[in-house]
Amino acid sequence: MNGKVLQSGTHIARIAAVLQPDATWEAQVFVRLTREPEIAETYIPSGIYTSEDEALKAAHERAQRALDEHEF
Repeated sequence: MNGKVLQSGTHIARIAAVLQPDATWEAQVFVRLTREPEIAETYIPSGIYTSEDEALKAAHERAQRALDEHEF
């Protein structure tokens, strides 16, 4: 699993691409307040893709939208 963290103010978004058993990649986004423990993360589904790069790009775009629009 590859991923990274984006931050906007007091919120962070953790993104990842996870290989699935059928050889597709699931784009994952988890958002939380920086002062909250990790268990307080909110999962945002971000789709299934045929490559890791596509999944990471989609997760990054979805995470950025969540941060920009304060979707938590």
